[in-house]
Amino acid sequence: MTAVDTGLAAEYAAIYAYSAAAVHLDGDPRWIAEELEAEHRSRRDALLDFYDEHQLEAAPSLAGYDIEPISDAAAAQELLLAVETDVTTAWRAGVASSEPNEREICLRMYGESAVTLARWRLALGRPAADPWPGRPE
Repeated sequence: MTAVDTGLAAEYAAIYAYSAAAVHLDGDPRWIAEELEAEHRSRRDALLDFYDEHQLEAAPSLAGYDIEPISDAAAAQELLLAVETDVTTAWRAGVASSEPNEREICLRMYGESAVTLARWRLALGRPAADPWPGRPE
């Protein structure tokens, strides 16, 4: 599995999580969650284009993903924070790829996912500042 494969899988999982969590949100958090889900869909589409351009075969999304049960808005918000962190971590790891095309797309996706993570953190009232988003603790 390549770094791009791992990143694509993370984007698929994020789309699934947003679809499940957004219904538990109201007001600004719901609106922001819908925007961020659209960003994940856009990244997924860009990745599928990358696969096509390089004559690679992209794995399809799974029918479902293992997420914690969502009982309320707080649980939905925490799930989405964990998902955003996971996506950013996946793309950060890909930046170390020795393959130039892979490294280039991973770097672009890492930058985009770091912004998405910061936006969600701000939506939750948390500081967005993190010098190395996605870096394992």
